[in-house]
Amino acid sequence: MGPLLTGVLLSGCAAGSGSAADRTVPGTDATRHSRLLGARTWGYQLTGYGPARLGPVAASGFDLVVVDAADDSGAPWPPAELRAARHRTGQPDRLLLGYLSIGAAENYRPYWQAGWTQRPPEWLLGEAPDWPGNYDVAYWHPQWQTTALGSLDRLMDSGFDGVYLDLVDAFERHPDRAGARDQMVAWVCRVAAHARARDPQFLIVPQNAPDLIREARYGPCVDALGHEETFMYAMNTPTEPGRQSQLLAEFARWKTQGKPVFTVDYADRKALIGPLYARARAAGLIPYVTVRAADVLTPGR
Repeated sequence: MGPLLTGVLLSGCAAGSGSAADRTVPGTDATRHSRLLGARTWGYQLTGYGPARLGPVAASGFDLVVVDAADDSGAPWPPAELRAARHRTGQPDRLLLGYLSIGAAENYRPYWQAGWTQRPPEWLLGEAPDWPGNYDVAYWHPQWQTTALGSLDRLMDSGFDGVYLDLVDAFERHPDRAGARDQMVAWVCRVAAHARARDPQFLIVPQNAPDLIREARYGPCVDALGHEETFMYAMNTPTEPGRQSQLLAEFARWKTQGKPVFTVDYADRKALIGPLYARARAAGLIPYVTVRAADVLTPGR
């Protein structure tokens, strides 16, 4: 990436870190960014909406909810439906983030073409063995980035407050590629610049890869961190003490920069759920405990 483009991306990312006056959300009494900083509860559902659609989101007490960019049929959420799900009487609206994978392609998305299975584009790599229908991508490839930015535009057209970026850690799948890590940082910052050119208030929340905050240019491009499996692997399996210590040390870097950390652990045993919430909150995290399928908005605590 040349110096000029890098400067453009950084200026676009910095636009997302502006003053409160620059980030006022019409119709609320708090800025979008201040509501992110004030969030104490969150939820996460990516499929299985059924006839209720976003009704459970609207009825929940969550300050922030991540949902897929589309309903169960693959159609984008209508803006009016997102507005209804966001609204809370007597308090600032909840934040709604749309899910977007930037490190993998999914064969149920509008961009997918039927012929790709037999004749894939050069950026489409192998199918993920653990997630049928999901494919590794050369996330640094211009054609993939154009494709993913088209999905981001559709997400923004629906009226989300921000985007929840998955597979940011895809660079770990390319240990032999020189610059894979730097290319992911550049890609996230390109996403941020693209979004904030349309909406300077738009929130960028990557999932996983917490160590990227060590890169100086990454911080201005992101507003918070989402992270899986800090204390509990899917399902109901405690993580190793070493992993916990390492992650908590990385999370401290985010909090030092004023960026909240939202964690999701996977458990459905009642005896585990309460202690998970308590332990995460004691560490200064915003926790959520749910099932790995992410097909239900489980009650928070």
